[in-house]
Amino acid sequence: MEEELSSIIKILNLKTKILKKGIFTINIAKYKDKKLILILSGIGKVNAAIATQYLIGEFKLNFILNVGVAGSLSTALTFGDVVIATDLVQHDVDATAFGYPLGQIPRIDAFSFSADNKLIEKYFNSSHNNPFKIVAGRIISGDKFIDNHEQVIFLKDTFNALACDMEAAAIAHVAHINKIPFIIIRALSDQAGQDNSNANDVFLTLKEMAANQASTVVKQLLEQ
Repeated sequence: MEEELSSIIKILNLKTKILKKGIFTINIAKYKDKKLILILSGIGKVNAAIATQYLIGEFKLNFILNVGVAGSLSTALTFGDVVIATDLVQHDVDATAFGYPLGQIPRIDAFSFSADNKLIEKYFNSSHNNPFKIVAGRIISGDKFIDNHEQVIFLKDTFNALACDMEAAAIAHVAHINKIPFIIIRALSDQAGQDNSNANDVFLTLKEMAANQASTVVKQLLEQ
């Protein structure tokens, strides 16, 4: 979302060059010695996959870093806490009629898509003074905004995940197929309905705060 991109540009204090490429607007910037290519994927798994494959086709990428907000599936995490994905699953893929576990894409060599473990370990082995929790764990994605307590219980029990969103696992899928290392960072903008609040209202209120928390972790990661 635009709020997420604006947060990254502000917190990293980037001076960007705008590049129009077909349906995409790309921001090119430098952070210290790193060239950054920033793109808005849009909402949903298809948009996310299109944007990721487009970047891979147009630019020589060393690494994919996807950042944004998500709903919490854990009672131990609250608004603004950050989840760095260890692996990702598309929870709305259902080929169980053919013997696949819920979430696995048929004829793909993995149930979940694993993020770059070396960079995750490097981040957690360093000291960061943040006023919010940062944890590592599974993130799941689907083309549905989760705002129901029963759905949260089902997803948490089925996939053992900490957070859910609508894009991350699709980006991980594309990166996996193209053999490009990636990391996914999600700040929690809502409790996905598990606290009996209106998740939509909470999300609209707290998404910018959560985006700022996620961008702070991005900055710390890039500095390493």
